[in-house]
Amino acid sequence: MSSEETRKRLADMKAYLEKRISDLNREIVELSSFLEVVDELLAEKSFRRMEVPKLSERAVKVEPSGPKEKIPILTPEGAGIGEITVDGNCLVAAPAEGLRFNLDTPPLRAFLVSKVLEPMKARDTELCREGKLQVDRAFTYTIEQDGLYLKSIVVRNYGDERRLMELKNAIRWTFRRMYEKTSAE
Repeated sequence: MSSEETRKRLADMKAYLEKRISDLNREIVELSSFLEVVDELLAEKSFRRMEVPKLSERAVKVEPSGPKEKIPILTPEGAGIGEITVDGNCLVAAPAEGLRFNLDTPPLRAFLVSKVLEPMKARDTELCREGKLQVDRAFTYTIEQDGLYLKSIVVRNYGDERRLMELKNAIRWTFRRMYEKTSAE
């Protein structure tokens, strides 16, 4: 084989490999987007948002001077696995005494943090940037931990009743799933 033929074959091989790599990269992007859609659908199917009828065009703000409200988090069988305490504009969710939820147990980060808490925080941050919300009234949250375990989730300035209901439902659902995964181990 002449050196000209070798060069031509190498150039053809290179073109083929570049095209193949490009095709595979495109397929990876497509598969990743399909996976994102499946993840979102799974989250929607296993967590149902409760529809709250609108009282007026503007959202009703929860007054911080309201009485303390304690809501138990129960399994479908009725076992107490945690409690949500709402005191004014602050919500605290904590596992029941004696229960230890590892911070890495799904769906704490994959669902509650990334699909519920972070979007609420981002929305309020954007409202602050636009001057529509005071910084000291913006949504914030803290996940308090005891080593590798969840101690509590503290949410401040959660906003209106609709948001409060969404938080309660999401936390309740998350704690139940974490309990199921913890008790299965």
